[in-house]
Amino acid sequence: MDPGDVIDLTGDSSISSNSDSGNARASGDRRTRRKSAGGLQALGALFRRPSHSTLRVAQLAHARGIGRSSVVLCNGDTRLFCSTPADRRWACGYRNCQMLISALMVHQTRTTDVGSASRFPRGNVPGVDELQQMLELAWRDGYDPEGAVQLRHRVVGTRKWIGATEVYCIMAHLGVATRIVDFPRPSAPDGTHPLLFAWVLDYYTAAAPAPPGDSDTGVCLTARLPLYLQHQGHSRTIVGVEIADAGTFLLVLDPNARPSRDANGRVSLSAFRLPLSGTRHATQYQILYFDESHPAAVSISKQVTSVRVS
Repeated sequence: MDPGDVIDLTGDSSISSNSDSGNARASGDRRTRRKSAGGLQALGALFRRPSHSTLRVAQLAHARGIGRSSVVLCNGDTRLFCSTPADRRWACGYRNCQMLISALMVHQTRTTDVGSASRFPRGNVPGVDELQQMLELAWRDGYDPEGAVQLRHRVVGTRKWIGATEVYCIMAHLGVATRIVDFPRPSAPDGTHPLLFAWVLDYYTAAAPAPPGDSDTGVCLTARLPLYLQHQGHSRTIVGVEIADAGTFLLVLDPNARPSRDANGRVSLSAFRLPLSGTRHATQYQILYFDESHPAAVSISKQVTSVRVS
């Protein structure tokens, strides 16, 4: 299979994907979907394999465009896994799952609150094909029986989209507790989701050791794990927030977008910004986050539930 493009946010370029990649299902949309790439597209993908590139979170702290902003970022071990031309239409759910695991692998060496370290050998992020196998194993073990039925108990070797509930199953099967928060409708008259922004802002700023504006650079790196953001037809990974004069922005890694660098190797923070107005794109959103307070001795529920915020 084509390797995915891995942008390493820690400077460690040893981690790579051995899989397909891509897109996610809508919040609450459990229909089976398949996308078949034509022979010419598949052949062309062999000649357009993306090269690996590296980018450190420390570089984001010095990205162009920060100015007087206050920026709070998740832990610096999160890696961006990009789609390949062959799978960008269907596998972003898997790519975002890889991003979560890349952060968890290092986080687990510091705490055992969210899962077993033995499940994620350092430097070995599962490929998309491996994640598909894990999902089927989770279903066989009884996780999310309703979702298993709707996807016909099979994803291995297919291009079926997955979403937050399937990522929950993969993580739970691995002994990692996560939770899902639903934002079922816009929370402002203009169709935007300020309650979602407030939730994410609280998640990150609560972890900041001091107000981010108190630092010399206005950037605060935290130990927070990233968030999985799902909406109709696509998913992304939220890695931080930016509080600027122009407003508040979520900072997201999109598996279907590759940040470019200038001649000095710097990226622009604008490539990662999601403004509040950008949430008009979808009516419903879901966020999956790691439940770091879940007791290791308590089993993880096989029924997928969520908390609704509206």
